Amino acid sequence: MKKVFKYIGITLMSLVAIGAILFFIYLKPFMDKMKVTETIQLDPSITLVTGGGGNSGIIVGDSLVVVIDTKMDDAATEFHKQVMNLAGSKPILVINTHWHPDHVGGNKLFANQQILAGGSYDQDEWIKEAGKESLPTQWLLSQQIIPLGNDTLIVFNLAKDVHTPSDVMVYLPGHKLLFGGDVILNKQAPVLMGKASAAAYEEVLASLPSKMDIKTVVPGHGKIGGPEIITDFAAYFTDMREAASNSNKEEELVAKYKEWNQIPFFMSPKATIDHYKK
Repeated sequence: MKKVFKYIGITLMSLVAIGAILFFIYLKPFMDKMKVTETIQLDPSITLVTGGGGNSGIIVGDSLVVVIDTKMDDAATEFHKQVMNLAGSKPILVINTHWHPDHVGGNKLFANQQILAGGSYDQDEWIKEAGKESLPTQWLLSQQIIPLGNDTLIVFNLAKDVHTPSDVMVYLPGHKLLFGGDVILNKQAPVLMGKASAAAYEEVLASLPSKMDIKTVVPGHGKIGGPEIITDFAAYFTDMREAASNSNKEEELVAKYKEWNQIPFFMSPKATIDHYKK
């Protein structure tokens, strides 16, 4: 019996040690990097704020200010101050691309404003995922067009299990600007948990170029760029699907993405390969 307890003790200590190593080598640097914010003035009416959770946008229209994702923790508070300074007396509409806390953590700071999110979510599941204080006030079933004076904002619910059960994208045709939420990432491996579907990612990414004219892409995480972000992210899924079906190519294909942000077993090429194998 003593040997059994000794074995259990050694096993538990080993797991704790492995967890600590993973935390300090991968998770902590990733979280520290994610906390850093940068403000980019795309034009006088559009302010983009990267980091601090998910990437966000502030679009100032003639009579309405639209906010896309509200960040998390301290960054959410600072972002809220930016929004209020830009909004002045204009009403604010918050749009959530999806329900993860790094994108909706600041919703509670917009308690007196309208908050719009995908209508395919179950309200009770939202509360479990992100808390009651982050709940939207409006649910979008398909598409909504919002005139802003200097442009038109098109919000559309993907209405399928991609990253989450009800991911939303936002497109401004006058600026050829697309906010992709976590359905589009720039040099970061995706998290494929719950109902997430790599096949659905592939389907959506393949359809975007033919549906809209895109010049600028705001990914859910990573630097802002052009349509090559969509192309590169789509290629990632193609490569991981190939790696899942051909073990001889796995090492080579995984190596292509060694510089991408990733966390082993959770948010990495190998995790995506495992997802395809299920």
